[in-house]
Amino acid sequence: MQGVFSCPNDCIFMKLFGLEIRRAPKKVPLSQYTGNWTGAFRYHTDMTVAELLENATVNACVGVISDAVASLPVGVYRRVSDGGRKLESKAPLYRLLKIRPNLNQHTFVLLKQIMMHLLLRGNAFIFKEWEGTELTGLSALNPEAMEIRKMEGRNEYYYRYHLDGSVYDLTRDSILHIPAMVWRGVWGLSPIEYANKAAHLGNRMDDYAEHVFDGGIHSKLKVTVPMSEKNFSEDDAKKLKERLASAYGGVENAKYPFILTQGMQAESLNLPGNSDSQLVENRSYSAKEVAKIFRVPLSKLGEADAKYNNNEQQERNFLQSTLNPWLRLLEQYFCDLLPVYDREDCYVEFDRNAMLQADSSIRIENYQKQLLHGMLTLNDINRMENRPLIDPKIGDVRFMPVNEAPVTPEYVAAYMANQKAMLKAQEEGSDGKKKENSGSL
Repeated sequence: MQGVFSCPNDCIFMKLFGLEIRRAPKKVPLSQYTGNWTGAFRYHTDMTVAELLENATVNACVGVISDAVASLPVGVYRRVSDGGRKLESKAPLYRLLKIRPNLNQHTFVLLKQIMMHLLLRGNAFIFKEWEGTELTGLSALNPEAMEIRKMEGRNEYYYRYHLDGSVYDLTRDSILHIPAMVWRGVWGLSPIEYANKAAHLGNRMDDYAEHVFDGGIHSKLKVTVPMSEKNFSEDDAKKLKERLASAYGGVENAKYPFILTQGMQAESLNLPGNSDSQLVENRSYSAKEVAKIFRVPLSKLGEADAKYNNNEQQERNFLQSTLNPWLRLLEQYFCDLLPVYDREDCYVEFDRNAMLQADSSIRIENYQKQLLHGMLTLNDINRMENRPLIDPKIGDVRFMPVNEAPVTPEYVAAYMANQKAMLKAQEEGSDGKKKENSGSL
């Protein structure tokens, strides 16, 4: 099954994963465009998503980044003439990003899913649901089931999505494509895509450690058969090996004593053990390499890190080095979800201050400074601390020190006039005292 999904003005509907999609019956199906496309539009990797997530460090890095992004408040703002901004709480995109983007997900789940797609597969494809000209739903599509194809003779692309044996050709009116990193073409690359050897090595070492400890016998054995057993054949050796492995191999048999008969002797071979092969060190090295790929501080992965004096410094570094590039990417592409006529005046922004929560004493000191200099009101502070607002006559008033004033010609002239008046009054007062003193003499 193939169809074209186009502008929101079309009137024919189709059902796709529970959402209504508009189909343009009068347009030429995009599947007829068989433009050339190369591996730049396909994803090649040696590891599946399941294999990547089996790596504890990959799993932790993806979880830390996606959870942090999904936890930040996001809003739609409009620039105002005085240089400030106001929250566009009635914008359709604000309701989708703030409350519920579709019938099956809340905003946290959708943002986390988008970040997982970007981190593991390098691309996020968001399906846009329309009612008339209003955006009413957002859903993330599986990037492994998506192709990007180029229209023949045109510098435009369309998206071919495979779902339950059917094929859907989608246009940009229905799909928002967010690439993580782009080398060439339009297909994105994930951080781990061409650096997955570190994750693969970590999985191999985990498998090795599991087999070693599950084996029960943690060292190589040499079994010596006495010369008197002249009829000991190769088949006998194979049976002995299988019997020893079944009787003493495995965790469940580790408690049993080792017994040999007929004068056989067993001794351990002096082969390098796990400590000599530095298994623990190599696993730690692999974890650090994966964390480096995702730019996640080791302190976020439970490793000791004495680089930061307090939690605020650690969070600030994590925000600047790790999260901010992803947040900027999402903000810029989410702006494409706004109506065309609003894109110059409106924008999408994550509240980064939400994760820079200092301890109470530092916050109070910061609030006091900003309150005294008119940067915050009492109600501004109450909102940031999730406290009830007070009377706007007091709570929305800005304060500033009385000995400070704007440096403008008017204020400077008034200040100089006031200084002259004070000086003149002081002089007149001193002259009056002199006359009183002279009169008393």
